[in-house]
Amino acid sequence: MVFDVERAKKLQEKLSRRVVYDGIDLGKIRYLAGLDVSYAGDLGVGVAVLLTYPHLDPVEYVVVKGRVGVPYIPGLLAFREAPLLIKALELLSVRPDLIVVDGHGVTHPRRFGIASHVGLVTSTASVGAAKSLLYGKVVNAGSERLIVVDDLVGGLVVRRSRREVYLSIGYRVSLDNLRVLAKTLFKHHDLPEPTYLADRVAKEVRASEARR
Repeated sequence: MVFDVERAKKLQEKLSRRVVYDGIDLGKIRYLAGLDVSYAGDLGVGVAVLLTYPHLDPVEYVVVKGRVGVPYIPGLLAFREAPLLIKALELLSVRPDLIVVDGHGVTHPRRFGIASHVGLVTSTASVGAAKSLLYGKVVNAGSERLIVVDDLVGGLVVRRSRREVYLSIGYRVSLDNLRVLAKTLFKHHDLPEPTYLADRVAKEVRASEARR
């Protein structure tokens, strides 16, 4: 079946109106999950890693594999990767209070990137964590570097030792939440610990598949 790009964009525009920005009580979070996808040819490897919060100790991980039929199209990554991530998330033994997705949230052309998509579908607070800027502009505001999409402050830039990380509101997360998470999601690496671990597992599984 041919992937309908325009229909997918219209769906994102519709669903973006359901994104909640109220925020959550971070003090009540016990577990969070990092989500990422890697590829071995047309085989997608979706990974969910469960961690404690705020200590970020890994508890378990789940790997889901599947053939990916949707092509890579910037801004429509969710239609390619979200099914694998949602399935992996559902298989965790504990439902996380927050998910950190490798990708973008509302800092997106239609304010509905993969972090918002997965958060809305699973009714889970979510944050996007990306290595580059997809959409919007970076504005210096005192000591902060904010990501602005039209009239919305949708994220912020975190400077690590060797890279910048673009954190964005996904679903049920406020800008104030994001400010706290910018300090508490990182441990020993330049990427947030949840997505760093998910990326590492996904790459290990991909390498194993490639050797078959």
